[in-house]
Amino acid sequence: MTQYRNPPIIEAVCEFRFSPETKWDPTIPGLVYGKLKSEFPIRESKLEQEIEMQVDDTGVRHRIKTPSKKAVILTNDRKSLLQIGDRILSVNHLKPYPGWESFKPKIHQAFNTIKEFTDIEGIDRAALLYIDKIEIPGSTVVMEEYFQFSPSLGSSLPQNFINFLIGCEFPYSNKRDICKLQLTSAIPDNPNNSAFILTTEYYLAQKNTVSPDAALDWVEEAHNIVRDQFKGCITPKLEDLFNKEV
Repeated sequence: MTQYRNPPIIEAVCEFRFSPETKWDPTIPGLVYGKLKSEFPIRESKLEQEIEMQVDDTGVRHRIKTPSKKAVILTNDRKSLLQIGDRILSVNHLKPYPGWESFKPKIHQAFNTIKEFTDIEGIDRAALLYIDKIEIPGSTVVMEEYFQFSPSLGSSLPQNFINFLIGCEFPYSNKRDICKLQLTSAIPDNPNNSAFILTTEYYLAQKNTVSPDAALDWVEEAHNIVRDQFKGCITPKLEDLFNKEV
């Protein structure tokens, strides 16, 4: 992402889900921790509950999956962390975001460390996600002055609204990949401001179409597209706010 004096990123995430053919031993999270504990000395765990939605001729059905356990290893400041589950690796960085040149090596380090302990046979899903919280001075905002991606209301509709949610998905690489944009209103940290959450996610939409050897190159390509999509969503006036001295 573009470097600003006050970047709006509150979290960056890179996630890999490996194919069922990838051999997975429950000791892998501990082995990763042993290898990286000088940089990620804090070790924790968490349970995650997933709900799977299935659509068929009878309608929409929801299935609650068995809770999965993830190992979490963190830096001392708890701003950077790895989450390792059953054939899942997630690399997260919380605010303040240090820039791509600092985040990318952590992704490489984590992915290559997993490869030391198992042969990755395939990648079911890969994703690069940025969550930006954007605060603009004033209780009301003319959206078009700050965003090139915003709600559009016809003349027959009220022009004042309280909350909104908009999104788009854009195909890349012959629909192998998808870039999803979503913008919604949010609660500001400063009550005198207006706030918005902009999420930009680039993900592998077709399983096993990127080889494990090409995965990190895919991440670099994903970052370039995410960066361009983010810049395409905002105006120079909003960029000026990101570079304003606090």
